[in-house]
Amino acid sequence: MRTLLGVLMVAIVSGDNEVTINGTLEGSVLLPCNCSGRNLEEEFRWQIDEPKMNEVFSHNMSTSRFNGSYKDRAKIFVAENSSDCSLLLTKITADDQGKYKCSYDYGGQYQRFFINLNIFANYTVCQNSSENGAINTYHCHVEGRYQEAEIQWYLEGNVLTNSSKTEITHTDPVGAPNGLYSFDSQLKTEHNWTSKPECDVTAKVISPFISNNCERQTDPPSKIIAQPKYIMRYSFKIIPIVLVLGLSLFLCHRWKISR
Repeated sequence: MRTLLGVLMVAIVSGDNEVTINGTLEGSVLLPCNCSGRNLEEEFRWQIDEPKMNEVFSHNMSTSRFNGSYKDRAKIFVAENSSDCSLLLTKITADDQGKYKCSYDYGGQYQRFFINLNIFANYTVCQNSSENGAINTYHCHVEGRYQEAEIQWYLEGNVLTNSSKTEITHTDPVGAPNGLYSFDSQLKTEHNWTSKPECDVTAKVISPFISNNCERQTDPPSKIIAQPKYIMRYSFKIIPIVLVLGLSLFLCHRWKISR
């Protein structure tokens, strides 16, 4: 009896396929499911199994429906192709991360495909440093689209914390009209380390994708200041010309009157 149960369990598990796909916060991602040969009279569905079970989509001969927040930001392709049960998610949120399951009936057997969806959030990091006597100061500025994140300092792979010679301060993420959240951290230390500490970003639930970028979108001050100087420099050449033309026109007018 134990042998028979073992064979049944292996048969069930061997019919399951599992893949991992990465998606970007607020982006789009396609969760593939090839349901070729499925029984069109039976229901097929998408659901999340982990971290908590939740139905995403169900389809049968009479109805097709998305559940909850998926109604306005998900698509199924089975209407165009009965063998394509793939799920397209748009405007990805942190809550979309988890283990998905596509299930359908195939010849009287229950077929299941599992997809682990990992969500990443993009962050840009700008780090600089300064020295004031015996105090070394390191500053880290971060911008990204996910608010639930914080800055962590490391030295040669080890986490740095406040101590008698090291002071670390943080600011809370602040949102901007462009949808980005910005936050800062500053590290002051009396230690004269041989290598520089580095800042990193840790996010709740999802994973950060970090790129180093210290460029600003605004024009540099030099360009803004140069504009008035440019105008003033050429105004000294233009004003005399205008005065000469004006005087010539006036004299010409007076001459015509005298004639």
